[in-house]
Amino acid sequence: MTGSNCPVQMFRVGENVYATQFHPEGDDEEFILRINTYANNGYFQAHEADTLKKAVCRKHTPYAQEILRRFVKRYAS
Repeated sequence: MTGSNCPVQMFRVGENVYATQFHPEGDDEEFILRINTYANNGYFQAHEADTLKKAVCRKHTPYAQEILRRFVKRYAS
């Protein structure tokens, strides 16, 4: 997924270094924690927090923890 504000969302350097512009491991609880943490830090208008939390909860992310588990399994050794 790309956009004009951030055309590169993920890249790899060599075999074992990855960088992402997003949080592939995030689920609704993770993002609600982030929304609560950043509500007054300028990332979005504080009054938008409830709307953002509702939007996050509407999206089911069944693969979030699986992505993290597979990544750790592959690179932990």
